[in-house]
Amino acid sequence: EDKRKLRQALQIAYNMEEYLAIFAKGNGVPAQTPIPPGIPGHLEGEAGINPYVYDWVDGQQRRKSIEYARQLMTEAGYPNGRDAETGEPLKIFLDVQSQAIGTTSMNWMKRAFEPLGVQVEFRPADWNRTREKLLTGNSQIYSYGWLADYPDPENFLFLLYGPESPLVCKCDGANNSNYENPEYDALFAEMRLLHPGPERAKLVAKMVELFRRDAVWLNAYFPKEIYLNNSWVFNTK
Repeated sequence: EDKRKLRQALQIAYNMEEYLAIFAKGNGVPAQTPIPPGIPGHLEGEAGINPYVYDWVDGQQRRKSIEYARQLMTEAGYPNGRDAETGEPLKIFLDVQSQAIGTTSMNWMKRAFEPLGVQVEFRPADWNRTREKLLTGNSQIYSYGWLADYPDPENFLFLLYGPESPLVCKCDGANNSNYENPEYDALFAEMRLLHPGPERAKLVAKMVELFRRDAVWLNAYFPKEIYLNNSWVFNTK
């Protein structure tokens, strides 16, 4: 429970609204769930917010305060970002692909966690070295993105399925976070065999709730892309 609260505090501090405004001109949607807009299981409005990171205020989502995140840090045993027992500062290690991130982005991430007293150390490497770390579990936090192969929630939720962990399957598994939750795994195994419908939707919602409660990822964003077409172009989506 203490580590769960620590991860929730980090999620709150990882302010995607600010990141998108600075680096993407606002062209993105802060992620509340592994399932992006347009895919069954993604909910909009109050029903779709992550209640561990956001509150619903005056008809819109509002990120929880840094003060609340600090409270979670204290409850987790890291008041002001220091181990309550040893007094040592908390340092997190972030593996990034050197080709895919710049100094400005790294400086922003460091600044995002400073209000919690958390230090960040980056470990840039090329893709081959980063992939090796993911396959061997030799990373603490990593930066990654995902594009769906087909428009179904299963293609996103399997990224957290225990048997897909490279450390479990001894293969190039998709669960690079090595998340292992027996309840989640049982729900996923049942869900993947069902046809779309209310029963399947309930199982998806339960898995999303476990993902949010356990704060598995530092949620980033779903990108927006803008296309300009001539008026005579049709049959496009």
